[in-house]
Amino acid sequence: MGSSASLNGVKLALLRARGALPWALALGLAAALAVASADQLDVEVREDEPGYQPVQELSYEVFVETGSEHGVAALVKLRIALHNGAASSRDAVHTMALPRTAEIVGLAVATGGDWKPGGATALHDESGRRDPGTIWVRPIEPDRLGGLPGAELVAFGLQPDTTVQVELTLRVVPTLRSGRWEIDMPARGNDLSRLAADRRVLVRGLPSGQSFFVDDVANGDQPVMITSPGDTVTVAWPARFAERGTLVGRYDTLPGPAGFDDGRFRIVLRLGESAATTPDHVVFVLDRSKSTAPRMHREALRVIERMLDTLPATTTWDAIGFARTPEPLLAPRGAPAKVRDGAARRELASALDANRRHQGTDLAAALVEASVRAQPKHTKKKRPLVVVITDGMLPNSTTPESVRRSLEASLARSRVRRPEVLFLVDDPLFEAGLSAEHPVAAVAAELGARIGLETLSEVPDDDVLELLSAPRVLGDLDVDLPANMVLERDPPAGLVAGNVAILHGHYLGKAAPRVVVRGRAGGKKLQQKLRAHPGPAQADALVAVTAGTLGDAVAEGFVRPPWHRFRQQRIARQGIAQSGRRSQQRGYLDDKIFRNYLTTRVLPRARVCYNHAVTRDLTQGGRVVLEMEVGKGEVMAARVRSSTLLHTDEPLVSCLTEAAWALDVPAGKMDDNVYVIRYPLVLTPPKSDRSPGHVERNKDEVLQILLGEDARKDDAG
Repeated sequence: MGSSASLNGVKLALLRARGALPWALALGLAAALAVASADQLDVEVREDEPGYQPVQELSYEVFVETGSEHGVAALVKLRIALHNGAASSRDAVHTMALPRTAEIVGLAVATGGDWKPGGATALHDESGRRDPGTIWVRPIEPDRLGGLPGAELVAFGLQPDTTVQVELTLRVVPTLRSGRWEIDMPARGNDLSRLAADRRVLVRGLPSGQSFFVDDVANGDQPVMITSPGDTVTVAWPARFAERGTLVGRYDTLPGPAGFDDGRFRIVLRLGESAATTPDHVVFVLDRSKSTAPRMHREALRVIERMLDTLPATTTWDAIGFARTPEPLLAPRGAPAKVRDGAARRELASALDANRRHQGTDLAAALVEASVRAQPKHTKKKRPLVVVITDGMLPNSTTPESVRRSLEASLARSRVRRPEVLFLVDDPLFEAGLSAEHPVAAVAAELGARIGLETLSEVPDDDVLELLSAPRVLGDLDVDLPANMVLERDPPAGLVAGNVAILHGHYLGKAAPRVVVRGRAGGKKLQQKLRAHPGPAQADALVAVTAGTLGDAVAEGFVRPPWHRFRQQRIARQGIAQSGRRSQQRGYLDDKIFRNYLTTRVLPRARVCYNHAVTRDLTQGGRVVLEMEVGKGEVMAARVRSSTLLHTDEPLVSCLTEAAWALDVPAGKMDDNVYVIRYPLVLTPPKSDRSPGHVERNKDEVLQILLGEDARKDDAG
């Protein structure tokens, strides 16, 4: 083991990362592409002007208009000012990254403050010339599912020593988090030599006295917030709901070109505001596994203390931690502690300040223990709540069905009912949203639980009870469409927290006046009928004019100037594609890393286990396969997967299981994969009572390192 010969027959199966994007898959330690220039301004430069930049972007402003579509869409206006400092007219091509989910719905231009709206036009995807003073824009579709869209803006004949303002109107679907609508404005890239030195942000349409936020900083008495164009920033404002309900959405129909009997449609779905019941008894369940961030316990304590401060004085509480097994964090009491109990609070603070984290993640056992504690004896608690604070990492073997069965069996024995459960998933990896297919979301859907995705550091002190209104996870999502309407992609399995599902499709003939959306949340079937909102056909491109006739420009159609080369287009689009990807490097663990730690941590302990076993029976031997599930540097579960021992020996199996738990590997940076390691060992009996037995890796078999989903497929196969 550990020699170069031991590499023979070793196979690494990395097929598809759970929750990761296809572009991020790689063997060994890999990294995402670095962020390139997301926004690129290309300008016509003459042969005698090397290095000269005749056109500059003087300003870049973001206006968010909150609108009245209850979060289904907000209007975002990007206003830029282009200045031609040359002594002659020039063309320019400006390629810009747009917020995720953005659609271009309008274009206007101005010189000297006289704004002129544009119109829809056709697309001619070749080089050519257009009249001076015409400005065009066309959308650039994301390079992959979930990627950032872009806009390609072409200005012909910018007049010398003149500034032209261009305003793009976008319809953007925001994300709902912590009672706020949020829109992420992408970083403009690292080449800002031709671009504005700052980005101005303004949110309009808020009630008097309300603030908007940029990266959680309120604007206060400042009407405009100044941000760095090189950073991704989150613009947020207080959420208002014009429509109530667990599931809300909007259904838009867009006809095709004149004379064609077809069209497109779009369905936007999200979870609505959920009514929260103030609990009369709370059990806090703290994930103490090694995969959690070191700061999580300190932030959890702050959130718990603020919640205890806000709950009614008669409310009681308890707390447990869990890793491999659950354990109480408060000493036994005759009656549950009340929220104002200072001694109990200090006891919890002491336990969390110690920041002890361990191997293992047994969520089922923690929920069983918490459910019993949620209904303490000799008290009449009618509204118990279990709050699970976790990083969301679960072993592959923790299936939603297994958690539900364990919980139901325990509740039946204890003769208590299932309490309300709220998951607070604290992990920056999930800030962009958590898919309904993720294991922790699937468990929540199976239990009818709620999920809040705010990292604990982002939970405000003055509104911590907002967490109690986090929506229940919606599962079994289905859209009922007639035969003439087809979605481009299947809908997701469900919806989580503030996430939004945007479904696109096309139809022949007439679009249905209503579509029916179904799902299940909290054990109840849900159904929502969405009425069609007919709209204009989406334009291939838009055009506006500072001089000349708009009708002529509309008839001419979109082209690029002849000097704009394919290489410039390709670099600009690569910049947009890369800007939508994580800028931080992501590490992945490979077979060499695992093999090294298996050799130094697990194999020596397995040998000790076997040497003790042969003292009980000299003929003991056979084959065992150890299985370990590892995520973010933590062994979340370990077991003897299979064995063909010559004799039954429970102490040996138990000892080998403990040896598997001893695996200790580093965590890959930003790596949320769950690795399933299957380690085959051969136990060879000693030749005499004076010689030791041998434990070696079975060189005729493969060391399997699978990702969680692949392990499930392997088991099913």
